[in-house]
Amino acid sequence: MKSIVNTAAAAVLIIGLVSLACSSGGENTSVTEESDPISTAHLELTANLTIGVELGDTNYVFGQIVEALLNENGEVLVLDLSTMNVRQFSSDGEFIGSAGRQGTGPGEFQRPMGMAVLGNNDFIVTDLPGGAICVFDDSMNWKENIVGFFPRPPFTVRTAGDTAFVGMLPAFDREAGLMGYSIARMENASEPVTVYSEEMRVFDSSRIGRLGADKDPIFTSGNSGHVFISAAGTDAIEITGYNQDGEPFFSLEENVDEMEKTPEELAFEEAEFEEFSTRMGGGGGRMSGMELTFDPILYRRAVTDLGIDSENRLWVRLGAYRYPFWNVYDFEGELLFTASFEMDDPDIDYMTVRITENGAVAWVPDPSTWPRLLVLESPDTI
Repeated sequence: MKSIVNTAAAAVLIIGLVSLACSSGGENTSVTEESDPISTAHLELTANLTIGVELGDTNYVFGQIVEALLNENGEVLVLDLSTMNVRQFSSDGEFIGSAGRQGTGPGEFQRPMGMAVLGNNDFIVTDLPGGAICVFDDSMNWKENIVGFFPRPPFTVRTAGDTAFVGMLPAFDREAGLMGYSIARMENASEPVTVYSEEMRVFDSSRIGRLGADKDPIFTSGNSGHVFISAAGTDAIEITGYNQDGEPFFSLEENVDEMEKTPEELAFEEAEFEEFSTRMGGGGGRMSGMELTFDPILYRRAVTDLGIDSENRLWVRLGAYRYPFWNVYDFEGELLFTASFEMDDPDIDYMTVRITENGAVAWVPDPSTWPRLLVLESPDTI
């Protein structure tokens, strides 16, 4: 089920977990630390279930997975951009049903890009062109649309309670040539009730498409209402944690060695940049007439993703590794253990692993083989 590197390391892990079980999470914690890989326990995650086929039953053939999650019943939800729907599978991988389709009516999508399972087991799907977040119950029935976002709904959403969620809202000031974001908590409405982080900066034509996210922070949140935000640096882990009212309670700073991107990574970014700039500039598009220059960031982000498990542990994915690798901390900033997920897959470096309070799933957004969804051994079993 798992592999701990040695007996001494296992003892470190047990002590850390016992300490966590006796604590509810400290406030105003500030930590600057260097992890010691020799004395830190290490967990190797494994895949328990694979969903998806190359050919066959269309219920199991995916086009482009953009988000996948487990609900509290262990059922798997997969948001597929190609089919414009969310498919539901049992904990054994059997197809149950689907929700949504392409369109402009109730429960329909124009371009769904994000999803979150809320604390009440409803799930939400963010539809940017549709200008709405669609709410479905745990039986896949559409309930309502949350509208009123300006200029558009958040691209990414995470649960923050029974009906609350945290999202990154885009912001623009065209007269001043500025663009930016705010990371905010919303409670079944488009109006933020708490803003945790916000920034406006001069529009940079070299940072378009996915490259534009290189300088944006990464965030996660959980049903407890805690929110963690990681800065977009390449040489340090810098994470701030907030309670649901916006008060900081956690600060983690750790210097790391910068890791250069491979020629393959840079070539992929350049191809994506050219495709996006052609699409946006061609035919009188929004960037028509602008001089667009590819100017990549040459180093990988220090932190590429964050997750929270049901034991109130923060999973920090490190960009220096060519496969999913995490430092795992408690809410007091103590490094409990490291973890990794390795398998014989040509796209392992590009694999998304979503760790939430309901469990962990993994997929490759643009695989060289065919799209499939992996359900991982629950991180909460350790």
